Amino acid sequence: MKTSNFQLINKPRVTKCFFEANRDFDFSDEVPLEINNNVKIGRNLDEEKMEAVVVLNLGFFTKSDFNKVPFKIEIEVEGIFKWDEDLKNNKLRLESLLKENAPAILYSYLRPIITQMTVEANLPPLIIPLMNFRK
Repeated sequence: MKTSNFQLINKPRVTKCFFEANRDFDFSDEVPLEINNNVKIGRNLDEEKMEAVVVLNLGFFTKSDFNKVPFKIEIEVEGIFKWDEDLKNNKLRLESLLKENAPAILYSYLRPIITQMTVEANLPPLIIPLMNFRK
């Protein structure tokens, strides 16, 4: 194995977190999971640093009628990604890593946070599915 030339620097940070539980929700009803996501890529203005800030925003049931869902969650996390000279010269590969790999890495940090939020609200734990960021 070889270390990737595309790396997350340090730990990502949560920049937004909203949770509201529906105290009147009837858990005998099954509700299909609604996930909304948005990825923003903001490059550092200093191209010599070869860094980008990538932001992943996830929402759960944010567009649904609150009376029909168990909760609403919106959470955002950002991470700083760095790459080497090889990627600097391969723009297509770099774009793919920023649009697909970086959000997938950030998503892996959000999954346990979301599970813990639902558990701490004394709700059934929400373990969100793995996602394919290529589609």
